[in-house]
Amino acid sequence: MDKGQNEKYQKALHLMADEKWLDSAVILEDLINESPNDDVSRHLVRALYEAKQYQRAFVYFVEQPLAFTETYREACLGVHLMLHNQSYMAARQFIVELPTAWQDTLRRDICEAEMAANQKYQVTIRTLLRSFYHLGDCSLSEQQERLSEAQQLPLNDYLTGAQFLLRDPFTHELIKASIIDTLRQAAVNKELTLRWIDNQDYQINPSQLQEIDDLTIVKELRQELNRRLGSKNPTQFQLASQELQLQLMLLYPLIDEKVTSPGEWIDYLIDKISGKREGQQNPVGPLQDALTKIIDDLSEKH
Repeated sequence: MDKGQNEKYQKALHLMADEKWLDSAVILEDLINESPNDDVSRHLVRALYEAKQYQRAFVYFVEQPLAFTETYREACLGVHLMLHNQSYMAARQFIVELPTAWQDTLRRDICEAEMAANQKYQVTIRTLLRSFYHLGDCSLSEQQERLSEAQQLPLNDYLTGAQFLLRDPFTHELIKASIIDTLRQAAVNKELTLRWIDNQDYQINPSQLQEIDDLTIVKELRQELNRRLGSKNPTQFQLASQELQLQLMLLYPLIDEKVTSPGEWIDYLIDKISGKREGQQNPVGPLQDALTKIIDDLSEKH
């Protein structure tokens, strides 16, 4: 901050000390646009929260959620702000990476807010759950919209819908993967049944899953693709990288199980991108072809 901005900042802090929350927020909103930083963000969100401007506060919070993980007071503010915005699943995801000593208390706060919501917003929750539950009846874009709205469901209601949708053949594969990843981020420890691309059922526990980018097999696939094409054919490398990313999203959470040889997988992918036919005998061919059909359908619908 320059001298003038620092003077504004100090004025805003004095206004907060006098509990003039909205006056302080006006100054801090100007500052966050002029000179964004974590301290200004934290104070702005606090000022708006205390002024009961929960939606405005939430907008600034989601821009820098990690700025609210350094102290328990800040984390508590973040959780309670999400609860005021009925973002129950986001609140559960937020606390997972916090110190264990904080998590128990904040999880109790979330549970209490969810129980209160089931009384206060019973009709709204029932409507959201019904919409979520029948998500598979819609186009992919509508499925994505309903999935986003379902973040406002309490965990038990979200799980009710998720357990049905993961077995529903009409739920898009990308939506199923997103649901599972949401439950993974919320550390949900529960055995769930997934009806996958091959029409087989698989048992998964979200709390035991890793993020896609952390999987060893994913790192090996990307390294192999980079080794084969990275500096030799940048255009093909970009196309193959985009295709591989979509494949991984569709394969999740069974990437480890379905991709056993990074070399064979990348061989077939490169042959396909290159328009060659030699890769047809590759054992990964049938699965990659099934993924390609799903990806091509996505392109046609957008």
